[in-house]
Amino acid sequence: MTARGVRRAAAVLAVGVLGVLGGCAGDVTGSAVPEPEEQPLTVASFGDLRTLDPCGLARPAAFAAHGQARPLPRRSFDECLVAVTIGQDNVEVEYGLLRQLAALPDQGREIGTLSRGVRVLETASDERSCERHLVLADDIAISVFAQRQEPDAEVSAEQICAVAKAGVDAIFETVQAGSAPHWDPPHNSLARLSACSALPTDEVLGLLGRASAEEVTLFPAEHQCIWGLPGGETPNAQLDFVVSAEQGATDDAAVERIAGRSTTVDPTGTDTLRVCTIRTEHIEFSQAIEGEREYAVVRTLFPAETGTDPCEVGRKLAELAWPALPPR
Repeated sequence: MTARGVRRAAAVLAVGVLGVLGGCAGDVTGSAVPEPEEQPLTVASFGDLRTLDPCGLARPAAFAAHGQARPLPRRSFDECLVAVTIGQDNVEVEYGLLRQLAALPDQGREIGTLSRGVRVLETASDERSCERHLVLADDIAISVFAQRQEPDAEVSAEQICAVAKAGVDAIFETVQAGSAPHWDPPHNSLARLSACSALPTDEVLGLLGRASAEEVTLFPAEHQCIWGLPGGETPNAQLDFVVSAEQGATDDAAVERIAGRSTTVDPTGTDTLRVCTIRTEHIEFSQAIEGEREYAVVRTLFPAETGTDPCEVGRKLAELAWPALPPR
């Protein structure tokens, strides 16, 4: 081909290229469009936390690398319970509870970081148990607690923490994919209520001898509310909506009629603390494995030095709370 022919061919090719580019000129002019940044993962992406299904956060198959897992009866709306069989023994894993980072037993130590501003903390680990938390970008923690089901089980600390890690990893995969699972509670389920709304804050704090509304803690899923500071140093009260196959009681427990509902009043305590647990049965739990039922539970605690009877205060709180529960 002559030099003139080469130049002619090059010109034709250039026109063809320009024609192709002209069809998408809006994509190539100016600066390149940057890849969108991953948004921080917060609990806001979970939807209605009252109906969040903790058992869907990590399926039993998530633990398959360590042993066969099977579901166990639930103890609350907020946590799922599975047993992972390793050899001849079981590791019990409880996971799903949402808490503010500040509400963890201690701040723990950071043992890893994940994408979208998520961290992994460990707050307790010994030869019998391992507790880890997936901490979202807004400082909401999702807890995973693994422990030997039997004290003398031949399961190593490393195996227990490996099971806990599997739970954390599975939960992260679920929530970062935007797949936070939910269930549909019956219309009269306690799961549909906010625990703090069932009792008037001013009256509760007045019975506790406290004045600050700042000392009220509502857990993110709203099934637990605490008035006063948790622990045994100062008076506090708590209203929980829970799930249980059975509600054990001490020999001192008595069944009474409070606000038209059969109620168990159970005093316990130590030399320094006086505690009373007051509970009423509600309805059958719709996801029951072994006959679990829903319960509303009032707990009151007073240092013994105050001379206050926690059951007397608890009965007054139950008189206020039980009428706010939905009909059975």
